Amino acid sequence: MKTKLMTDASCLLPHEIMKKENIGVLESLLLIDDKEYRELTELNREDFINSLPTKDPYPTTSQAGAQDAMDIYEKAIEEGYDEILYLGVTSSLSSQMNVARLAAKRFKDKIKITIYPTELACGSQGALVNYALHLLKGGKSSEEIISILDTVKEKIYTLGLAINMTAVFKTGRVKRGSAKGIIASLLKMKPIIEFNIKDGFIGIGTGTSFKSAFESMVKEIKEKTDPDITYDLFMADALNPELMNRYAEEIKKVRKIDEVHYWEMTPVMALSSGKGAVIATLCPSITE
Repeated sequence: MKTKLMTDASCLLPHEIMKKENIGVLESLLLIDDKEYRELTELNREDFINSLPTKDPYPTTSQAGAQDAMDIYEKAIEEGYDEILYLGVTSSLSSQMNVARLAAKRFKDKIKITIYPTELACGSQGALVNYALHLLKGGKSSEEIISILDTVKEKIYTLGLAINMTAVFKTGRVKRGSAKGIIASLLKMKPIIEFNIKDGFIGIGTGTSFKSAFESMVKEIKEKTDPDITYDLFMADALNPELMNRYAEEIKKVRKIDEVHYWEMTPVMALSSGKGAVIATLCPSITE
């Protein structure tokens, strides 16, 4: 069967790769100054991220609509695909999968649509999509791919770093008036954020400097990944390539890395983590 991959912009897989591999993508919408923009095709990423520290009111987001999903399904039919395999963002952060699933009901007699809940987001989801792409190009069926992904996703680990608490305040996770917020602001702490299947995004600590933050992050990586596995490393940044490269070098000191992929943090991800944030995902190498 000729199968088309489909996923969400939240996975951080570069847009140029999605276009080259003809991957269907659902773009989140950003509401900026009372106007909606699709995050990949209607925004200048660099200008948007640079605006975040002083943006008021702070932008908000919404998911793609059913029509967006149906447009992808219709195009897949026109292109001669027999099946669509949608690798969806975790339902703990978004109901995007439900939208895709409801839209799929209108196409049940036209094309096979398989909705796979990755239980992941951001770099974790992107690494899994990248893995699925290699499997698909290697001739695996959707059923075979899903069986492999069920195992692989349990071994993926994502850990990120923001340069300060500003985005956390702006998105309402910590209120400025709280004692915790005041202390964090005064100390200019560097929030460390982990993604896991059980909890989604969670704060697991802070660093008072990049050095102390990196030390804590490397410790977490050593505890939560397997030294016997060779990983591919997926890095992404919100306009902070120098910090991203430093982080990658620290990871390579403690884990076996096959390939390193340098991606760009999407506008919606940057909205939550702030300008200057970096994120790393370790995924078992496709050659492992």
